[in-house]
Amino acid sequence: MENSARVYLIGFDLSGGLGLHRYFIANGYCSTFGDEDGFSTTALNNLQNGLPLVTGFESCQFFTQIQHENERGQFIYTHEQIFEELVEEEPHALFIFNYLPIDEWVEQRKNCYGYLPKSMQSLHLDEEKVIEYWRKFYLTYYDKVVSRLGDKENYFAYNHASNSVHELTRFLARYGVVLNEAKFEPIAEIRGSTEPRFHIQNIREAALYFRYHRFDIDTAIKLLQEAEKHQPCRYYFKDELKKWKLEKTTWKSE
Repeated sequence: MENSARVYLIGFDLSGGLGLHRYFIANGYCSTFGDEDGFSTTALNNLQNGLPLVTGFESCQFFTQIQHENERGQFIYTHEQIFEELVEEEPHALFIFNYLPIDEWVEQRKNCYGYLPKSMQSLHLDEEKVIEYWRKFYLTYYDKVVSRLGDKENYFAYNHASNSVHELTRFLARYGVVLNEAKFEPIAEIRGSTEPRFHIQNIREAALYFRYHRFDIDTAIKLLQEAEKHQPCRYYFKDELKKWKLEKTTWKSE
């Protein structure tokens, strides 16, 4: 399904982006998510090479959670880096700012398996400083988005904690983007999904839990091997397996 207006989710991770991505897919639209199809990395490369940001993805309409984790375990927030250029290049696009209140968002990140330990490692900060860093990032980016787009007609602020998908669906419909609301599944209700990648990702989440919260590297490796077996194209599965197996040779209880 195609429509002239592109739609960009420019908000925060863990704020409803995955559910919305699946909503768009279920309605027959082309939608990117993170770096699953390479868009987050491609957009950064396009920015650095002076190309239009969507080069290589011209036929896609929805762009969600534009960020990724690189091979070194660093979180790359592409949407923040390309924000100004994106708004300039796509004046007729629709921008959805998906977010949670700051305290809820910080808790989501803290409770997301592996997120806090990886952030501590990549930023070289302790837990308290990482949370302080997150809060500063949130407030700075929130102000940037609202000051730039807050009064624009093609902007919709989607508070994942209080807005209903019905409100978002009505906003998009005004621009000819038609969605069947019955196809929306809140993440909490996707447990019975028959979509394999959802369950494979859950296996990886379990692996991260055992690695970074239980410090049980044997169980973590077994789980990640299972995830990689079912989705071998994911480069970070292979990279993490290689890294964890190397760590195991010099493993010490943390």
